[in-house]
Amino acid sequence: METLGAKIKNELSLQAGELAKKIVELQYQRQPKFWNKFGKRGKQLSLRDAAYHLPFLAESIETGNKTIFTDYVIWVKKLFRGLKFPDEAMIETLKCTKDVIEKEFPKEQSDLVTKYIEAGLEQMKIPIEDSKPYINVLDPLGKLAMNYNKALLEGDRKTAGKLILDAVKNGTSVEDIYMHVFQKSQYEIGRLWLDNKITVAKEHFCSAATQQIMSQLYPYIFTTERIGRKMIAASVGGELHEIGIRMVADFFEMNGWDTYYLGANTPADSILYSIEENNADIVGLSIAIPYQIGLLKSTIERIREKMSGKVKILIGGYALRGIGQNWQEFNADGYAEDAQKAVTFANKLMEK
Repeated sequence: METLGAKIKNELSLQAGELAKKIVELQYQRQPKFWNKFGKRGKQLSLRDAAYHLPFLAESIETGNKTIFTDYVIWVKKLFRGLKFPDEAMIETLKCTKDVIEKEFPKEQSDLVTKYIEAGLEQMKIPIEDSKPYINVLDPLGKLAMNYNKALLEGDRKTAGKLILDAVKNGTSVEDIYMHVFQKSQYEIGRLWLDNKITVAKEHFCSAATQQIMSQLYPYIFTTERIGRKMIAASVGGELHEIGIRMVADFFEMNGWDTYYLGANTPADSILYSIEENNADIVGLSIAIPYQIGLLKSTIERIREKMSGKVKILIGGYALRGIGQNWQEFNADGYAEDAQKAVTFANKLMEK
């Protein structure tokens, strides 16, 4: 039987476009002086953003987890701060969303939606701290990470690559490069984008450059003695953030596993086929966007039904920070917050 939360999620998904139009129309009626100055392009972006809020709200309601939506509100608040938008812009957007849904949805549904939106409004009252850099010169490989990140931000992929290759040739382990340089750099690039210090184009360049440099390290990665275990790694569904799960797959390779990295946007059918074809011991699944939590759960359910406990399942990714420790709720075998911990956890699972 379909739950009330599932019904609401389905309706929010089906009506997303129309709801976004009504929310934006109400925003412009209530704050014309603020919004009209952005012109036609601004209205298009407002429609996009209003529609983007809804999947997070829907997933939060369907799972009964308010944190999914309140964490998203914190993220938007930080993003708007970087854009020099006042908090009132997001506050009014949430109020308009509540008012539109109260008008368009049956009372039983709108009453439940209102509780989640009000949780978001309460979150908007809480001050956010200034973001702190993820790279510190005093940390392990801190100077290398700082110089690497500087080269990327300057668009100098050649120098960035040379810094990494020289470090490895001089004895720095690839694992340390991944954990203390690549991971820290990715976090820092994301922070700078969120603070509106760099463009999304620059953020994409830095990520693409890091993936290319990672591939240059493969001659060092694939020389490890094999231990006879196999791992499938993938980002589920429409998930396009793949660098984290790729790092996980590479860590398994460096620890002697044979890995099959399926990349981003991998449908459940492809994951199941790869598990069976390769007789995998473990499958690692990642999501970076919280509204993919439901899809992650359904993918795991399909794996359980098809494989009957023959494969262990590890989960991770940015979207699971703060809730991943409750991995039993996902019917997984474990959660790891980074690549190193994923390998450690997997090896322990294989010992049981």
